[in-house]
Amino acid sequence: MTTQLIQRDWQSFMDDFQPLALSHQFLLPATLAILIYGLRYAVMAGVVFLMASGGWGRPHANAPVVFDRQRHVRRELVYSALTVMVFGGVNALLFGFGLIDRSLVYCRAASYPIWWFWVSIPVMLILHDSLFYWIHRAMHHRALFATVHRVHHQSVHPTAFAAYSFHPNEAVVEALIVTAIVFVIPVHPMAFLIFQTISTAYNVYGHCGREFYPPGTASHWFGRWLNTSTAHAVHHGQGHFNYGLYFMFWDRWMKTTDSAYR
Repeated sequence: MTTQLIQRDWQSFMDDFQPLALSHQFLLPATLAILIYGLRYAVMAGVVFLMASGGWGRPHANAPVVFDRQRHVRRELVYSALTVMVFGGVNALLFGFGLIDRSLVYCRAASYPIWWFWVSIPVMLILHDSLFYWIHRAMHHRALFATVHRVHHQSVHPTAFAAYSFHPNEAVVEALIVTAIVFVIPVHPMAFLIFQTISTAYNVYGHCGREFYPPGTASHWFGRWLNTSTAHAVHHGQGHFNYGLYFMFWDRWMKTTDSAYR
Protein backbone atom coordinates (compact mmCIF):
# COMPACT_ATOMS: atom_id res chain seq x y z
CA MET A 1 0.00 0.00 0.00
CA THR A 2 2.83 2.37 0.92
CA THR A 3 4.65 1.54 -2.32
CA GLN A 4 1.52 2.26 -4.32
CA LEU A 5 1.10 5.62 -2.58
CA ILE A 6 4.73 6.55 -3.29
CA GLN A 7 4.37 5.55 -6.94
CA ARG A 8 1.12 7.50 -7.25
CA ASP A 9 2.64 10.59 -5.57
CA TRP A 10 5.74 10.32 -7.74
CA GLN A 11 3.64 10.06 -10.89
CA SER A 12 1.59 13.07 -9.79
CA PHE A 13 4.80 15.01 -9.21
CA MET A 14 6.14 14.10 -12.66
CA ASP A 15 2.85 15.10 -14.29
CA ASP A 16 3.06 18.48 -12.58
CA PHE A 17 6.71 18.86 -13.55
CA GLN A 18 6.23 17.94 -17.22
CA PRO A 19 5.07 21.39 -18.45
CA LEU A 20 8.06 22.98 -16.71
CA ALA A 21 10.42 20.45 -18.28
CA LEU A 22 8.97 21.07 -21.73
CA SER A 23 9.16 24.81 -21.16
CA HIS A 24 12.85 24.51 -20.25
CA GLN A 25 13.43 22.21 -23.21
CA PHE A 26 12.21 24.85 -25.67
CA LEU A 27 12.94 28.11 -23.87
CA LEU A 28 16.61 27.49 -23.13
CA PRO A 29 17.74 26.97 -26.77
CA ALA A 30 15.49 29.84 -27.89
CA THR A 31 16.94 32.21 -25.28
CA LEU A 32 20.55 31.24 -26.04
CA ALA A 33 19.99 31.62 -29.79
CA ILE A 34 18.34 35.03 -29.37
CA LEU A 35 21.24 36.22 -27.22
CA ILE A 36 23.90 34.94 -29.61
CA TYR A 37 22.21 36.14 -32.81
CA GLY A 38 21.05 39.41 -31.28
CA LEU A 39 24.32 40.45 -29.64
CA ARG A 40 26.44 39.42 -32.63
CA TYR A 41 24.20 41.32 -35.04
CA ALA A 42 23.96 44.40 -32.82
CA VAL A 43 27.72 44.66 -32.27
CA MET A 44 28.76 43.99 -35.86
CA ALA A 45 26.05 46.09 -37.51
CA GLY A 46 26.53 48.89 -34.97
CA VAL A 47 30.30 49.07 -35.50
CA VAL A 48 30.07 48.97 -39.30
CA PHE A 49 27.21 51.50 -39.28
CA LEU A 50 29.41 53.91 -37.31
CA MET A 51 32.34 53.26 -39.65
CA ALA A 52 30.18 53.97 -42.71
CA SER A 53 28.71 57.07 -41.06
CA GLY A 54 32.23 58.25 -40.29
CA GLY A 55 33.22 58.11 -43.96
CA TRP A 56 35.18 54.86 -43.96
CA GLY A 57 35.33 53.19 -47.37
CA ARG A 58 34.08 54.57 -50.67
CA PRO A 59 30.48 55.61 -51.43
CA HIS A 60 28.59 53.63 -54.04
CA ALA A 61 27.88 55.19 -57.41
CA ASN A 62 24.12 55.12 -56.71
CA ALA A 63 24.41 56.63 -53.21
CA PRO A 64 21.48 59.04 -52.66
CA VAL A 65 22.04 62.76 -52.22
CA VAL A 66 19.02 63.10 -49.90
CA PHE A 67 18.16 60.14 -47.70
CA ASP A 68 15.96 59.89 -44.59
CA ARG A 69 18.35 57.45 -42.94
CA GLN A 70 16.80 57.59 -39.47
CA ARG A 71 13.41 56.41 -40.70
CA HIS A 72 14.99 53.59 -42.69
CA VAL A 73 17.20 52.53 -39.78
CA ARG A 74 14.17 52.38 -37.47
CA ARG A 75 12.38 50.08 -39.92
CA GLU A 76 15.47 47.91 -40.35
CA LEU A 77 15.90 47.58 -36.58
CA VAL A 78 12.26 46.59 -36.02
CA TYR A 79 12.37 43.86 -38.65
CA SER A 80 15.81 42.75 -37.49
CA ALA A 81 14.45 42.28 -33.96
CA LEU A 82 11.66 40.11 -35.39
CA THR A 83 14.23 38.12 -37.37
CA VAL A 84 16.27 37.40 -34.25
CA MET A 85 13.09 36.17 -32.53
CA VAL A 86 12.34 33.88 -35.49
CA PHE A 87 15.88 32.51 -35.40
CA GLY A 88 15.38 31.77 -31.72
CA GLY A 89 12.09 30.02 -32.46
CA VAL A 90 13.66 27.80 -35.12
CA ASN A 91 16.41 26.79 -32.68
CA ALA A 92 13.77 26.04 -30.04
CA LEU A 93 12.00 23.66 -32.44
CA LEU A 94 15.26 21.98 -33.50
CA PHE A 95 16.38 21.28 -29.97
CA GLY A 96 13.00 21.01 -28.27
CA PHE A 97 11.74 18.28 -30.57
CA GLY A 98 15.14 16.57 -30.73
CA LEU A 99 15.50 17.17 -34.48
CA ILE A 100 19.10 18.27 -33.96
CA ASP A 101 19.86 14.70 -32.82
CA ARG A 102 19.12 13.53 -36.35
CA SER A 103 21.61 15.98 -37.82
CA LEU A 104 25.33 15.42 -38.46
CA VAL A 105 26.42 17.75 -35.65
CA TYR A 106 29.19 16.15 -33.58
CA CYS A 107 30.48 17.40 -30.24
CA ARG A 108 33.48 15.10 -29.73
CA ALA A 109 36.38 16.67 -31.62
CA ALA A 110 37.96 13.23 -32.07
CA SER A 111 34.98 12.03 -34.10
CA TYR A 112 36.50 13.55 -37.23
CA PRO A 113 40.05 14.62 -38.21
CA ILE A 114 41.08 18.03 -36.95
CA TRP A 115 41.63 19.18 -40.54
CA TRP A 116 37.92 18.65 -41.24
CA PHE A 117 37.07 21.12 -38.46
CA TRP A 118 38.80 23.89 -40.43
CA VAL A 119 37.87 22.67 -43.91
CA SER A 120 34.19 22.43 -42.92
CA ILE A 121 34.04 26.22 -42.48
CA PRO A 122 34.72 27.16 -46.14
CA VAL A 123 32.62 24.17 -47.21
CA MET A 124 29.70 25.60 -45.21
CA LEU A 125 30.24 29.01 -46.80
CA ILE A 126 30.13 27.47 -50.30
CA LEU A 127 27.05 25.39 -49.49
CA HIS A 128 25.31 28.38 -47.93
CA ASP A 129 26.13 30.58 -50.91
CA SER A 130 24.76 27.98 -53.35
CA LEU A 131 21.54 27.43 -51.42
CA PHE A 132 21.12 31.16 -50.92
CA TYR A 133 21.62 32.01 -54.62
CA TRP A 134 18.86 29.72 -55.86
CA ILE A 135 16.41 30.44 -53.06
CA HIS A 136 17.12 34.17 -53.40
CA ARG A 137 16.25 33.99 -57.08
CA ALA A 138 13.07 32.07 -56.23
CA MET A 139 12.10 34.77 -53.71
CA HIS A 140 12.22 37.31 -56.53
CA HIS A 141 9.51 35.42 -58.43
CA ARG A 142 6.22 37.32 -58.45
CA ALA A 143 4.53 34.49 -56.55
CA LEU A 144 6.84 34.91 -53.55
CA PHE A 145 8.27 38.42 -53.66
CA ALA A 146 5.37 40.30 -52.04
CA THR A 147 4.89 37.96 -49.09
CA VAL A 148 8.52 36.98 -48.51
CA HIS A 149 11.18 39.32 -49.90
CA ARG A 150 9.64 42.77 -50.40
CA VAL A 151 10.39 43.97 -46.85
CA HIS A 152 14.11 43.44 -47.38
CA HIS A 153 14.00 45.44 -50.61
CA GLN A 154 12.36 48.38 -48.90
CA SER A 155 15.98 49.17 -48.07
CA VAL A 156 16.73 50.50 -51.55
CA HIS A 157 19.80 52.14 -50.03
CA PRO A 158 20.50 49.72 -47.18
CA THR A 159 22.52 50.38 -44.06
CA ALA A 160 24.42 47.79 -42.05
CA PHE A 161 21.24 47.17 -40.05
CA ALA A 162 19.51 45.83 -43.18
CA ALA A 163 21.52 42.61 -42.80
CA TYR A 164 18.68 41.08 -40.74
CA SER A 165 15.84 43.25 -42.01
CA PHE A 166 13.53 40.47 -43.23
CA HIS A 167 9.82 39.78 -43.21
CA PRO A 168 9.20 36.94 -40.70
CA ASN A 169 8.44 34.64 -43.65
CA GLU A 170 11.87 35.32 -45.10
CA ALA A 171 13.48 35.01 -41.67
CA VAL A 172 12.14 31.44 -41.48
CA VAL A 173 13.53 30.71 -44.95
CA GLU A 174 16.92 32.17 -44.05
CA ALA A 175 17.05 30.10 -40.86
CA LEU A 176 16.14 26.90 -42.71
CA ILE A 177 18.82 27.51 -45.35
CA VAL A 178 21.48 27.55 -42.65
CA THR A 179 19.88 24.69 -40.71
CA ALA A 180 19.92 22.48 -43.81
CA ILE A 181 23.73 22.51 -43.77
CA VAL A 182 24.01 20.49 -40.54
CA PHE A 183 21.90 17.75 -42.12
CA VAL A 184 24.22 17.56 -45.16
CA ILE A 185 27.75 17.56 -43.73
CA PRO A 186 29.30 16.77 -40.32
CA VAL A 187 29.70 19.99 -38.34
CA HIS A 188 31.29 20.72 -34.98
CA PRO A 189 29.33 23.36 -32.99
CA MET A 190 32.38 25.63 -32.71
CA ALA A 191 33.02 25.44 -36.47
CA PHE A 192 29.36 26.27 -37.02
CA LEU A 193 29.67 29.27 -34.70
CA ILE A 194 32.72 30.51 -36.64
CA PHE A 195 30.88 30.02 -39.94
CA GLN A 196 27.84 31.97 -38.74
CA THR A 197 30.02 34.77 -37.36
CA ILE A 198 31.74 35.10 -40.75
CA SER A 199 28.31 34.98 -42.40
CA THR A 200 26.94 37.79 -40.23
CA ALA A 201 30.05 39.92 -40.75
CA TYR A 202 29.88 39.54 -44.53
CA ASN A 203 26.15 40.18 -44.58
CA VAL A 204 26.63 43.38 -42.59
CA TYR A 205 29.41 44.50 -44.93
CA GLY A 206 27.28 43.74 -47.99
CA HIS A 207 24.55 46.09 -46.80
CA CYS A 208 26.62 48.87 -45.23
CA GLY A 209 26.39 51.32 -48.14
CA ARG A 210 30.16 51.71 -48.49
CA GLU A 211 32.87 49.76 -50.30
CA PHE A 212 35.94 48.50 -48.44
CA TYR A 213 37.46 46.30 -51.15
CA PRO A 214 40.17 47.96 -53.31
CA PRO A 215 39.13 49.67 -56.58
CA GLY A 216 39.13 47.25 -59.51
CA THR A 217 38.10 44.24 -57.41
CA ALA A 218 35.34 43.32 -59.87
CA SER A 219 37.82 42.95 -62.73
CA HIS A 220 40.61 41.26 -60.76
CA TRP A 221 41.18 37.56 -61.57
CA PHE A 222 40.43 36.61 -57.96
CA GLY A 223 38.25 39.50 -56.82
CA ARG A 224 35.78 38.99 -59.65
CA TRP A 225 34.55 35.87 -57.87
CA LEU A 226 33.85 37.71 -54.63
CA ASN A 227 30.53 39.37 -53.94
CA THR A 228 31.01 42.96 -52.81
CA SER A 229 29.00 45.68 -51.15
CA THR A 230 28.99 47.45 -54.52
CA ALA A 231 27.51 44.44 -56.28
CA HIS A 232 24.83 44.01 -53.63
CA ALA A 233 24.01 47.72 -53.72
CA VAL A 234 23.22 47.25 -57.42
CA HIS A 235 20.91 44.38 -56.48
CA HIS A 236 19.02 46.54 -53.97
CA GLY A 237 18.89 49.47 -56.35
CA GLN A 238 17.61 47.56 -59.38
CA GLY A 239 15.75 44.71 -57.70
CA HIS A 240 17.52 42.04 -59.74
CA PHE A 241 21.01 40.85 -60.80
CA ASN A 242 23.80 39.87 -58.38
CA TYR A 243 21.93 37.32 -56.26
CA GLY A 244 24.94 35.79 -54.51
CA LEU A 245 25.85 36.18 -50.85
CA TYR A 246 29.62 35.68 -50.47
CA PHE A 247 30.66 34.85 -54.02
CA MET A 248 29.84 35.63 -57.64
CA PHE A 249 30.30 32.07 -58.94
CA TRP A 250 26.63 31.34 -59.58
CA ASP A 251 25.90 34.83 -60.86
CA ARG A 252 28.67 34.61 -63.44
CA TRP A 253 27.86 31.02 -64.41
CA MET A 254 24.14 31.73 -64.74
CA LYS A 255 24.71 35.14 -66.36
CA THR A 256 22.79 37.06 -63.69
CA THR A 257 25.60 39.53 -63.08
CA ASP A 258 24.76 43.17 -63.80
CA SER A 259 26.44 44.11 -67.08
CA ALA A 260 27.87 47.27 -65.47
CA TYR A 261 29.58 45.20 -62.77
CA ARG A 262 32.59 43.66 -64.51
